[in-house]
Amino acid sequence: MVLGAASIVFAIDNIRVSYATLSAAYMDHICAMDKGYFREENLNIEVIRAPGGVATPGLLSGQFQFSSSASSAVSAAVRGGPVKIVYTNLSRPSYTLVSIKPDITSAKDLVGKKVAINSFGDTGHLATILYLKKMGVNPSSVLFIAVGRNEVRFPALKTGAIDAAPLVPRDMVVIKDQKHVVLADLGREIQLVWNGVATSNKLLVENPQLVERFLRALAKGREFARRYKDETIALISKRDPSSLDAVKVDYDVTRAAMTDDGSLPDDVLRDEVASRSELTKVAKPPSIGTVFDYTITRKNYAQLKGAGWQPAR
Repeated sequence: MVLGAASIVFAIDNIRVSYATLSAAYMDHICAMDKGYFREENLNIEVIRAPGGVATPGLLSGQFQFSSSASSAVSAAVRGGPVKIVYTNLSRPSYTLVSIKPDITSAKDLVGKKVAINSFGDTGHLATILYLKKMGVNPSSVLFIAVGRNEVRFPALKTGAIDAAPLVPRDMVVIKDQKHVVLADLGREIQLVWNGVATSNKLLVENPQLVERFLRALAKGREFARRYKDETIALISKRDPSSLDAVKVDYDVTRAAMTDDGSLPDDVLRDEVASRSELTKVAKPPSIGTVFDYTITRKNYAQLKGAGWQPAR
């Protein structure tokens, strides 16, 4: 069944979407692209590779219509940036904080050490900061080094160029045969907006139908990914150069971290805004409605459910 906005036929829109990477964490997007759900909405997606520290300024300047680096966008919105998180796919980071240095066995041993992250303010960075604070370690005593991409961060750890790093599941598969120390499973220790979609307030006001079409296609891709594991892993593997075993692990961890309907309850959002405000030194935290707006996502899910829509192979 094809569900559109009251069966309205839209002209084809070319939209630019930023991605830090196209791994299992973004399998909702991958499935929406490869299963034709974006095409059903007459959307042509231009994939732009950009980490969160680049994606959010690009969103603010109008270079992108959507950013998949929702975590970085939360920080920008808390500081007053005119962006909103409109969809949250994953609510717990799948990072594992790891060191290969034998003298580093706990968070306290990271004082004065180098920790590799993709970009400042991204999920790996913030999750590590929150964990350090939880363990009584001042994050300013740790030297965070932004390396740009997952593909750079992992080799930097393996070669000893840095002392520790938050690693994604596929990296943990590769490193299993190398001696290492797991300092923390950050998904168990920390909860935050890990993965989702942000857009500008301007686009939400001026073209809410475009946002709705994009998010409806994404919801369909998400439900396909949830239901059809083998097919989804095959689609991920076309874009992710990791081993098949690594992709399978990544898929399982990602699926387990998914929210029910692409949104989060208000109490989680309040904690998120409070934590981000503290980390970014914002004296007065904004209201959650200033940072998050799940109206369209929840509407799309309700319509899909009401229509009895189910993904097909």
